[in-house]
Amino acid sequence: MSSSLLLWALAFVGVAWAVGAYNRLVRLRTAVNAAFAAVDAELQPLVRLVDDMLAGIDPQDEDRPPPSDKLLAPIREASGQLSNALAAARLRPLDGERIEAVREAGEHWARTWDRADYEDARELGGPFLPDTVSTERALRLKQAEVIAGQFNESIDRYNRAVTQIPAVLIAWTFNLRRGRRL
Repeated sequence: MSSSLLLWALAFVGVAWAVGAYNRLVRLRTAVNAAFAAVDAELQPLVRLVDDMLAGIDPQDEDRPPPSDKLLAPIREASGQLSNALAAARLRPLDGERIEAVREAGEHWARTWDRADYEDARELGGPFLPDTVSTERALRLKQAEVIAGQFNESIDRYNRAVTQIPAVLIAWTFNLRRGRRL
């Protein structure tokens, strides 16, 4: 009778541990999803920056003509790529390939804006891009770096939990894989 009771007690402890380990992994995965939602919310205004800038330019102002399509087309293209990458990663923020696509699209977007700022500053007729756009872009990029750091911290916590023994058994059972930093 006592060996049967001991067996049931061990089974109960094992099940309780497995449920606890699974709940911890799910809680950490939820934290990663929330951290990515913050990254997404911070990057969306950057994606819309060109359209917001154009909406703020007065077409009657002869001193500041609107930027040329030659200047804006690459920025719009990079913004579209970043928007598409964010939309894909929004569905699965722990998918390493999708996060890598967001990182690459973000870097391409930043390089494109830097190139546009450089070319715009060299225009003989004066710059087309309002100074407020460059200032807002720089501010939002700093905020995005901070929030991306928080996302990376949540990924690191999740990755540590997924690879710890014996939680790795639960992760393997439920196909919970390591995430990639942004």
